[in-house]
Amino acid sequence: MTIALARAGRGLMTLIAAIALQQTAVAESNYSWSSFTEPAYGLWSLAANHRISVFRDVPTHTTPALLVFGGYGSVFIEANRFGHNFYRDGTWFASAVGNLRTHSTLSRQQIDNSDVLSRYDLDERKAALEAGLQVGRRLPHGWFARFAWLQDVSQRHRSSETELLLYRRDELDLGLPRPVILLSVAGVQRQSAGLNNYYFGIDKKEIREGQPSVYRADAGWSAELELIASYRLRNSDVGVYAGLRHYQYDQSVSDSPLTHGGLIQQYFTGVGWYF
Repeated sequence: MTIALARAGRGLMTLIAAIALQQTAVAESNYSWSSFTEPAYGLWSLAANHRISVFRDVPTHTTPALLVFGGYGSVFIEANRFGHNFYRDGTWFASAVGNLRTHSTLSRQQIDNSDVLSRYDLDERKAALEAGLQVGRRLPHGWFARFAWLQDVSQRHRSSETELLLYRRDELDLGLPRPVILLSVAGVQRQSAGLNNYYFGIDKKEIREGQPSVYRADAGWSAELELIASYRLRNSDVGVYAGLRHYQYDQSVSDSPLTHGGLIQQYFTGVGWYF
């Protein structure tokens, strides 16, 4: 079943990539920068991402990131998620999506530099590419609801996650030439045991002599909160933004010997160009 889902997910990713390539195809004789960027929309940016890790004795770190809040042709891009809407009627919408899971990764350098984690023979916890479907609906008072199912197609955790999100966008009048746009997101996710165990479990082969026993992480829940404030400079296509994204996991993660709790915190700020 999992293999079939992964194959289906890879097929889905191929379809999304084909759509994106179709949008970028232009006649060689007419090729220009403007024709290349014409399908782009939204804010394309360079950001600094500051993460407070859930893993024990892993210091906070800041990394550069390319973030897009918009899309290219019929492919939408929302930071680490992208996809193609195949149904939309003004109230309901449905999409084929891809998702890059990076917030619970653990690198070899982080393991080796941690006095706690280096006591084990841990493998890296790598980023996962996931694919799936999402369905959403417009709600009263400016809210939207979105349900998504995501399956790993990169042979990392080889499992799945489901999520239900509520989100909205508001224009804030702060006395500036233009309003500040605030995106607010709140949701819950259900992680399968395979996903949690890949990132937060301890396998038998990772135990050194004299260390505690293995830890098998169960399926669990997490809550997500995301806030992003963006501002487009007056008479300009330049935009700036700042935001946060927090994940609070339940005891299936917080009970792991590898973690110091269940909270992952990310803060980011960036500058980019509106298309």
